[in-house]
Amino acid sequence: MSSDLLDLIDRWKSLTVLVIGDAMLDCYLTGSSDRLCREAPAPVVAIHQRQDIPGGAANTAANLISLGSKPLLLSVTGTDHEGDRLRTALEQRGLSLAHLLQSDRATLAKQRIMAGSQVLVRLDQGSTEAIAGDLERTFIDQLIAQFPLCDAVIVSDYSYGVLTPRIIQVLADLQARFPRTVVIDSRRLENYRTVGVTAVKPNYEEAIQLLGLPKQLQNRAEQIAPHGDRLLAITGAAIVAVTLDLEGAIIFEAGQPPLRTYARPVPQNQTSGAGDTFISALTLALATGASTTTATNLATSATAIVVQQPGTTACKAEELCQAVIDATSRSKLILDQSDLATYIQQYRAAGQRIVFTNGCFDILHPGHVTYLTQAKALGDVLIIGVNTDESIRQLKGIGRPINPLSDRLIVLSALSCVDHVVPFAELTPKNLIRIVCPDIYVKGGDYTRETLPEAELVEELGGDVRILPYVDNRSTTRLIHQIRTLHV
Repeated sequence: MSSDLLDLIDRWKSLTVLVIGDAMLDCYLTGSSDRLCREAPAPVVAIHQRQDIPGGAANTAANLISLGSKPLLLSVTGTDHEGDRLRTALEQRGLSLAHLLQSDRATLAKQRIMAGSQVLVRLDQGSTEAIAGDLERTFIDQLIAQFPLCDAVIVSDYSYGVLTPRIIQVLADLQARFPRTVVIDSRRLENYRTVGVTAVKPNYEEAIQLLGLPKQLQNRAEQIAPHGDRLLAITGAAIVAVTLDLEGAIIFEAGQPPLRTYARPVPQNQTSGAGDTFISALTLALATGASTTTATNLATSATAIVVQQPGTTACKAEELCQAVIDATSRSKLILDQSDLATYIQQYRAAGQRIVFTNGCFDILHPGHVTYLTQAKALGDVLIIGVNTDESIRQLKGIGRPINPLSDRLIVLSALSCVDHVVPFAELTPKNLIRIVCPDIYVKGGDYTRETLPEAELVEELGGDVRILPYVDNRSTTRLIHQIRTLHV
């Protein structure tokens, strides 16, 4: 599995991706502050470092080149000081300026004044009105020329005047003639409904605005989850990936159950540009034929890398490859029973809610993924007990398992909703349950409370038993039967 993902990332080198939208300059002025000014109760910051980084559509292009592909950035800057700094920052990252149009507009720029790692104030500047007619015509000419030459297109629309209704219509006409992987990140996604979009990436606030829902501070995924079909209809996209900050993301695809990913908490001032990384990796993966689940997991991994770094940053291909390798080894995720107690003690000390389930997981399919995603949503930590090969033979008979224990552990641990997998050789996981003392014990819908031999033990230890519905027509036994039928 690791080699397949590494091959997929390597194929990104062959992709040309057109990025259109609002390019901007992200400037970080960092210094120290130990006093207030006399004129007002405001800190005095002694600046000792200035860092200019591509932002907006320019940061998306920077992520694409860092991930190994060839981006073409089609945007607009001014002929001002900020425009010069943005162009220099792009050139330093190996990006071509051939399609970066210049005009008398003021370059979009965001300056952050920082004391140490703390952002004190952000100063925004630049033209936000719609681009003039002659510039719009030049932009359209470039779009028409470059679109057929690209493998994928990313639209980065901050509603700052570059993406006019006429340009959006030309984009729709080009997509109808030369279908490509087209992914949209926009504050006005409804305007792209007729473009023939592959995927869109609204953040939480953009999603609730589209749905007319109130803003809430917690349980955002649960609020959004029932509205996947509406989001797909409103946007006209085949895939909707709603990013939820600390709660990760929830992904909708027609005819498929929602897919959840989970994020590691980081300081809010380190998430600038994380959405650009997510959409870049998602687009590259989809353009090379990856499934929605694989593309989402790669995008989530790339985002996890950049949010560990301060400021607006880009994910490097080699960093993502290393993350894939690390995820495959999963030394910290694949545990034996002797190590499990140590982790449980740490989770208890942190006040985290532990969810436990168990099974064979012989051939992982969408029913499993949906079930495990729902299980994770019930708590903070999801631990899975996995039957050894011999215990499966005792339960299922000769010929099972199809996949050996080592493969099943690696595949399960690669799911972002899974925190630990632990093999067990007994026919029931009672010994594991005694170690874990789960807050919630979860099993699939073909069980009842009365048919679970573990239920009484879980409740004696203070836990709850939950039965989650399986996805219809999704089972390992059914898949094996279909495969065998093909060879009759």
